[in-house]
Amino acid sequence: MKREVKPLAKIDTALELCVQLGKILSETEEYQKMKQAEANLLHNEEARRLVEGLQQLQMDIQKKKLAGIPLSEVDKNNMKEAEARALENPIVKASFEAHEQFQAIMTLVSTKIREGIRGTELTPPDDDEEISE
Repeated sequence: MKREVKPLAKIDTALELCVQLGKILSETEEYQKMKQAEANLLHNEEARRLVEGLQQLQMDIQKKKLAGIPLSEVDKNNMKEAEARALENPIVKASFEAHEQFQAIMTLVSTKIREGIRGTELTPPDDDEEISE
C-alpha cells in the first residue's frame, strides 16, 4: 500500500528556508568576525570587566525607566562615561564594531524579506481569478 506524501505547508517551507538562511549567514565574513571578537572579549579579563560593568549600568537604567523614574543628568553622564571607557579598550571596540557590522547584515536581510512580502502583495491576480460580471 503506497502512502501519500503531503506537500509541506507554506510555514514549514518558510521555516526550512530560514534555517538555510541562518547557515549561509553563519558563513559570512561579518559573522565570523563577530564570533572571533566575542571570543577575544571573553578571554580578556579587562575587556570583559568593562562590558559587564556597562551591561550592569544599562540594566539599572532600564529598571528606572520601567519604574517610571526619570533619568538624572548623573545617570546619563555615568552611562556616557562607561560607554566611552569601554570603547577605549581595543578589544571591546572591535567587538562592538563587529556586532554593528553583522547587525547591518541582519537589518538588510529583514528589509529584503519585507520587500518579498510586499512584492507578493502587489502582484496582479491571475486571469483565472478575475471576477466575471
